[in-house]
Amino acid sequence: MIKTNKFSYQGTGHTFEGTIAHDASLEGKRPVVMVAHTWMGQSQFETDKAVGLAKLGYLAFAVDVYGKGKRAKNAEQAEEFMNELLEDRQALLDRLLLAFEEIKKHELADTDKTAIIGFCFGGKCALDLARSGVDIKGTVCFHGIFDPPGLEQEGDILSKILVLHGWEDPLAFPKDIISLGYELTERNAIWEMDVFGHTGHAFTNPNANSPDQGMMFNQLANNRSWLRMIKFFEEVFSDQ
Repeated sequence: MIKTNKFSYQGTGHTFEGTIAHDASLEGKRPVVMVAHTWMGQSQFETDKAVGLAKLGYLAFAVDVYGKGKRAKNAEQAEEFMNELLEDRQALLDRLLLAFEEIKKHELADTDKTAIIGFCFGGKCALDLARSGVDIKGTVCFHGIFDPPGLEQEGDILSKILVLHGWEDPLAFPKDIISLGYELTERNAIWEMDVFGHTGHAFTNPNANSPDQGMMFNQLANNRSWLRMIKFFEEVFSDQ
């Protein structure tokens, strides 16, 4: 039986409220997978992804980086909220690190097995957490945005990274895919990219229906990317 509940935490001068999902029929600690939200803020979309992860046996945490009650009502507000953090990528990283540390305190968390996934803006968040060098097992970026944070970070990226992307995504062009590959290679990350042809931005979102803007749900890419994520986590959480 999958249970969901709100998870409030404080830090960086703010109060945050995410959602936790777990399978109550299982006993003991389990790997943790954080879910970073789109530019709209933590929503039912991320909660549904957390429930899907809980069905796979994980402790899933749909994080909140905007702050408790700060959820966009429209695209204009979403851009405003997102840009507040994009102007200060250190502040964004601090909020991600806070969420990472707080969820590890949960009684069901296997703190040796942690990961993050993210969608759109959340994909950027997931990559930023990995770029910080934090000891996290896996990072999955779904139709994310790739620009580096500009924080002069050094050292190896410890997390294995899986990027799932649409070739026709207008927010991260093929040249950006190549640049990310060079960046991850230079920092000795173990990385993989699956790029889906005839696929634009937001391909996992059933409500995405703006083909003129390059944003469109793609059932095939959605299904394939989720299956690839499942196999990826089976690998990174393996005890071998």
